[in-house]
Amino acid sequence: MKQVSSFSIDYVLLLLVGWVPIQAVILCLSPNYADTRYFILTQLLFTFFVVFWMNRLLKKVRVLKKTTLELDALVGAGNDQLKKTDLAIAVVQQMTDAVAILDQQGKIVLINQAFLDLTGYEEEKLIGRRVSSGSEELTALVERHYIDVLEGKGISGLEMVRRRPNGTTVRILFDLVPLYSQTKKVVGIVWRSREVDNRQHTELSFEEGQANFHLITENMTDMVFVYGQNRVPKYISASLAMLLGYTADELMQMEDRSKLIHPEDLEKVEKVFTSSWTKETVTTILYRMLHRDGHWLHVESRYKPIKDYGGKVDSIMILSRDVTELIRAKELLRQSDKLSALGQLAAGIAHEIRNPLTSLRGFVQLLQSSLEDNEKRYCEIMLAELDRINFIVSELLVLAKPQGVKYQQKDIAKIVEDVISFLASQANLNNIQIHTSIQSQLPFVSCEENQLKQVLLNICKNAIEALPDGGEIYVEVVRESSAYLQVLIRDTGCGIDSEHIPRLGEPFYTTKENGTGLGLMISSRILEDHGGSIRIESKRQQGTTVSILLPVSASS
Repeated sequence: MKQVSSFSIDYVLLLLVGWVPIQAVILCLSPNYADTRYFILTQLLFTFFVVFWMNRLLKKVRVLKKTTLELDALVGAGNDQLKKTDLAIAVVQQMTDAVAILDQQGKIVLINQAFLDLTGYEEEKLIGRRVSSGSEELTALVERHYIDVLEGKGISGLEMVRRRPNGTTVRILFDLVPLYSQTKKVVGIVWRSREVDNRQHTELSFEEGQANFHLITENMTDMVFVYGQNRVPKYISASLAMLLGYTADELMQMEDRSKLIHPEDLEKVEKVFTSSWTKETVTTILYRMLHRDGHWLHVESRYKPIKDYGGKVDSIMILSRDVTELIRAKELLRQSDKLSALGQLAAGIAHEIRNPLTSLRGFVQLLQSSLEDNEKRYCEIMLAELDRINFIVSELLVLAKPQGVKYQQKDIAKIVEDVISFLASQANLNNIQIHTSIQSQLPFVSCEENQLKQVLLNICKNAIEALPDGGEIYVEVVRESSAYLQVLIRDTGCGIDSEHIPRLGEPFYTTKENGTGLGLMISSRILEDHGGSIRIESKRQQGTTVSILLPVSASS
């Protein structure tokens, strides 16, 4: 501002001094005209001259003033930036963690005393150099992280082992954080690290192992239970929801978890659970667990004791998996083996019985021709029974090998009506009423008529035998869908317990006192050969409903 004032005074003096010579020159050249008119003219010229130079003077003053202000602001900003830089350096130096500031090339530009103490190097040997881990593989891994950090991603939880100049090694846990400028641009990397002692390393390894354990158990299909000594579950895997329909939280809060185990298996499970605390051996058992929907699942569980650091069992881990389908497959295989053995037995029996049957039938017919008319009826009865024996033998042969069956287009309504007519007399004798409901204009089915009649006879006979004191049987034939016809046979008899229903159709398994279990098995075999199926629903004292599905003939 002093330069501006001096500059202004110089110009004012120049103007004032310059006015005197001008007036002197005018008076010398024209002394006769030195009157008021010329005086005014000179004053105007002088005024113009003054205004012109004063305008130029003011412009220069404004430029100098602006330049001075900018210079002052620049000096102030530089002082503030210097103060901030000094403050940042002071903060870094005061940090307890080892901190190094790296540039965009990964070279160290600033470090604190904690970093020097951690690495064991002197500052001169680190400034301007890259941070090396001592291992080329690990160094390459760290340098790959530099690229991610320079893109604005923070990396944390990295671990490395560094070798100090004195030959000792130190395990370091470090983070890499991007360093931003005022324009939000990444200009460097903050390397923050700290030493990890053996205990911290063990804790970190434990946390990592626990995280991996949860990752595995939360994504595996098997169920995982961990019970403590107070029988309160410490951990239940999320896969439980997929298998039993309960969430882990619901099971944790459940007061009585024993209700999930089948009553017949509860004692066995309790015994294994109790013995696992003392035997300290892995035990595998099979039992049934209740699904949330109400059905039972077959579960295979391995009970494994878990010891604490003192070698004492403090918890039991139960690893369980659903083996319902496996049990079912084994059961089907067992039934298949039974059927195979039964088929071989049936073939032998049929062969041994049919030979004497032929002889007996021939001799009875020969005897019949020589008897009186009133005695021939006995031979007729014998022939009828021999035919019945032959029919039973034919049924046994169905189990022995596939029969040469010729399928034809048949009206299922006609087949059902024939069967009902055949059973009407037996139903009347037992005080049973048979009600039929057959939908009109049903399509034909491709079948072997006699075999379908055999199926319907077996099921209707079972219904009649379930009504020893009389009752009602309802037979309904409807079109279930565009591809299937449905035959429903329902009785009002004593019904069947729900636990017996899955085994119906097994060879030699029956709920009747004098039954063999072959009727339903043969019926299921016939329906399977026809591309159909059978389903049985029953409740004790509420009757039984048998549903038969038969495919509609393609030509229909």
